[in-house]
Amino acid sequence: MAGEASCAHASAPVRVTRVGYRGRVTAPADPLRSRRRGLGFLLRLGLATALVGVAAGVAVLLLVWIVHGLEHLVWGHEEGPFLDGLAYPDPWWLPIVTVGGAGVAAGVGWYLLRRFGRRIATVEQGVDGARMPWWETLADTILQVGSVALGASIGKEVAPRELSAMASSKLVRWLRLDARWCRILIAAGAGAGLAAVYNVPLGGALFAIEILLAQFSVGAAVVALAASSIATLVARPLVGDGSLYTVASVDVNASLIVAAILIGPLMGWGATSFSTVTKKLARFRPEGWGLLVALPLVFTAVGALGTVFPLVLGNGRALAAAGFDLSQPALLLIALAALKYVATTVSLGAGAIGGTLQPSVAIGSALGAAAAAGWAFVWPGADGTALAIVAAAAFLASNMRAPFTAIALVIEFTDTGFTLLLPIFLAVAGSLAASRLTSRESLRGFAPVDPSRA
Repeated sequence: MAGEASCAHASAPVRVTRVGYRGRVTAPADPLRSRRRGLGFLLRLGLATALVGVAAGVAVLLLVWIVHGLEHLVWGHEEGPFLDGLAYPDPWWLPIVTVGGAGVAAGVGWYLLRRFGRRIATVEQGVDGARMPWWETLADTILQVGSVALGASIGKEVAPRELSAMASSKLVRWLRLDARWCRILIAAGAGAGLAAVYNVPLGGALFAIEILLAQFSVGAAVVALAASSIATLVARPLVGDGSLYTVASVDVNASLIVAAILIGPLMGWGATSFSTVTKKLARFRPEGWGLLVALPLVFTAVGALGTVFPLVLGNGRALAAAGFDLSQPALLLIALAALKYVATTVSLGAGAIGGTLQPSVAIGSALGAAAAAGWAFVWPGADGTALAIVAAAAFLASNMRAPFTAIALVIEFTDTGFTLLLPIFLAVAGSLAASRLTSRESLRGFAPVDPSRA
């Protein structure tokens, strides 16, 4: 059953209330509160952490192998800016067939899963104790990454988190750890999946702590960091050890600082709109036979759009790279950002399961690069690539409502280190402030939310 407790002591009658990304949530209390600090407990915890990291890395290897295999099979082996470094589609009509075909396959797959399979728990539900079924979760994640590989305009980061969390939940049940460490390890496993798929160990660990656990403890930090590091190492044979984006060296000056202060609120308003529209469309997400009609139609329309604007296709990596490289005209970048916004929100609203992490980075990067072109007429000297990175971080932070995770992710994505910390901090602060003023949900505070299942 979806709500059945999955860890030792999870059914204890004593309950506590925590405040997290979903507001006030009642969860089982840990009667031991981890006071068993003996060597045996530490060895079991260390073994569990290692196994969770390895399981997450193996899950990512499987999903990345599927993505790369499908991309090379469908799109070809030539190098270029399309999708994950592949060539532009040739012939021109190929995106219509592939993305439309992905809509048919995914629609049928999700229809069968929802009608005949066991209920698939989200990562957040798994962290809170719900059982995550093996085969249904595996099939769901394969449908997600397969759709992205074929060009669907959704993020692929939900799948590795989901599959890793499911594997972690099985492991912690087997090791019979107490409820508190069950939660921490499952969250760490989900974060490790994110870390491994993008080679971002710090971002993955912060995702587990800031979003999934919504609370900090030294023990949770140690487990999350260790699991993310192990998973990243395990997945390196396919993921590689480089950053997701290769960007030129950047400089910080007064012009960039002022531009970051000004662009932050704009990204906050844009990200709030993006999140709000995605949630509203999700309320009308089709089920049953409606899914079999809506998803193929929407995916086919996205494929048709991709024949003219190929950078709109996929999870957003290609568009983000175009923004960071300043390789497209400013007006075209604005148009691509708007089209990515529409393609992603409508795809998720039509019944697709996927994330908004990479689409958010893509939209922010494109808008930041376009803004840099205009800012050059006002105050020349700001680095365009730097402003694109700053804008991407600001947009992602407001969409995720998790500033530290967003900052770490963008810094690791671009391998810029500490160079852009000051302008990123200023832009993210302005973005969150603007988001709070414009979002009714945010008026209750800055509690982080997960954008992946919006």
